[in-house]
Amino acid sequence: MPLSFITPSTTAWVVAAAVVGLAAPAQASMIDQIILNKCSAAMRDDFRKAGKTPPDGMVTDTCTCVVEQVNNRQSIEQAKTFCTKQSFEKYGQNP
Repeated sequence: MPLSFITPSTTAWVVAAAVVGLAAPAQASMIDQIILNKCSAAMRDDFRKAGKTPPDGMVTDTCTCVVEQVNNRQSIEQAKTFCTKQSFEKYGQNP
């Protein structure tokens, strides 16, 4: 089952935040932190619902990847797909 840590409503919100971040680079780290926090909370919730515990470092690695991909102007869906695949290859599990 793929990670579902970013819902459609979160996607719209994060995309809007990313656009604001492009307009105001000084706020980029704040937006990065928001993306990281939302992603981390959603991943932990997915694992909790699945009755699993994520491997050490998985949430941080995956969500940091999402932030990096968004900063590289990937869409949130592209970032999610890329980072989920990368995370699965590294950690070998999904919630």
